[in-house]
Amino acid sequence: MILMLLAVFGSLFASAAFAASTSHVNFTTMLAALLAVISLIFTVAWLFKRMKIPILMGAKPGLKVISQLPLGQKGRVIVLDVNGEQVLIGVTVHQITLLKTLDTRTKNDESASKAPNLDSA
Repeated sequence: MILMLLAVFGSLFASAAFAASTSHVNFTTMLAALLAVISLIFTVAWLFKRMKIPILMGAKPGLKVISQLPLGQKGRVIVLDVNGEQVLIGVTVHQITLLKTLDTRTKNDESASKAPNLDSA
């Protein structure tokens, strides 16, 4: 990716490099390298945020989110696995409430995290 950015910046300033003085060329290459490094930093930060690696996110080994369901703009219901025991909690802006300790284990599938079909109810 860095090489691609440097190639693009190099091709943009290649014609100006022959007509310009050496200090201008050095400044241009330095600016292109600086922009490439800054874009690389933002790209890596975006990838880490997108991948949600538990160790980088500060997650503890005994705590895992199984599924979650948004209930409005700021509330949600979350199924957590805490050291092998699953609990259902409600989370709002002001508090976190234990709703129930689950007896049967839920599976981590895509249908559990989607909103239920309210037409059939």
